[in-house]
Amino acid sequence: MKLIHLRFNIGTPWELFKNLGSLHGRLGQHRAWELEHTYYAGSLVDVEFAVSTGEDHAGLELGLGLLGYGIGFRVYDTRHWNTTLNTWVAYD
Repeated sequence: MKLIHLRFNIGTPWELFKNLGSLHGRLGQHRAWELEHTYYAGSLVDVEFAVSTGEDHAGLELGLGLLGYGIGFRVYDTRHWNTTLNTWVAYD
């Protein structure tokens, strides 16, 4: 579930998207991080902050975009969430 999800976006009618690069790594057994640089012509200004728990790949997300160019950063859990048992899925 999203505990906090704030987003401000001023868009355009264009849909061109390009991934300009990314970095990623592990922070432990079940934690990972990603840093992504993108171009999306459909966005003039974009600011995002989100914190989630109790769902697949829960964690923290930050994003900032201006004139189509954006940077996104996230730290997240690599596991999936079992909604029936209200815990992480255990794979054997």
